[in-house]
Amino acid sequence: MADEEKVSEIEAKILEVLNKSLFGMSITEIAEKTEINRMTAAKYLHGLDAKNLIFNKKVGTSKLWLPRELLDQRMKLIIDYFKLYNAAVNEILGDNASNQIRMIGSKIGENIFQDVPQALKTQKFSELVKICANAMERVYPIPSLIDVKNVTETDAEVVIPDCLCGGKQEDKSICELQIGIILGIARPIFPTIQVEEKECLCNGDAHCSYFVQYEPG
Repeated sequence: MADEEKVSEIEAKILEVLNKSLFGMSITEIAEKTEINRMTAAKYLHGLDAKNLIFNKKVGTSKLWLPRELLDQRMKLIIDYFKLYNAAVNEILGDNASNQIRMIGSKIGENIFQDVPQALKTQKFSELVKICANAMERVYPIPSLIDVKNVTETDAEVVIPDCLCGGKQEDKSICELQIGIILGIARPIFPTIQVEEKECLCNGDAHCSYFVQYEPG
């Protein structure tokens, strides 16, 4: 019984720390915050993962842990925000919504690009597209949702399996915003880059995806 109480106590402490983290924490950070050694922290993290109470995501060379409850809360808040934003933009812009929303997304992308560490800014197209995908995740509740496929030195596909448009035509502008975000991030380095939606939930496809192409000058 004492062992079970100890396990519950340590698990509760880890969950409390993780619930205060917005973007997740590494094992080292968790160990420091909970004042337990790294090996013990790893053991309990895997136990919580097996109970489906937490999950991890790979960011660069690090593995970050987040609580499932926080993920659910973030997902709901972000989806609600996008729906409200989408409805307001479409009502204000009307027939001009598509191009204007791309411009808004482009400005967001430009600002995101400014926050990308200088060491990550690259002249290699295939690497930049991956940076774009990672940066887009700032407007998503779980970074691992966005993937990059079919990457060459001039072409790539950015895939969002569970796009926030939800396959609803009235929320299609969310996809336009994402096109703009990619453009805003990539154009400071690749001015000739082009982005077009390849597949969309709104068209009955399995996911939303964007074809990104760079034409060397």
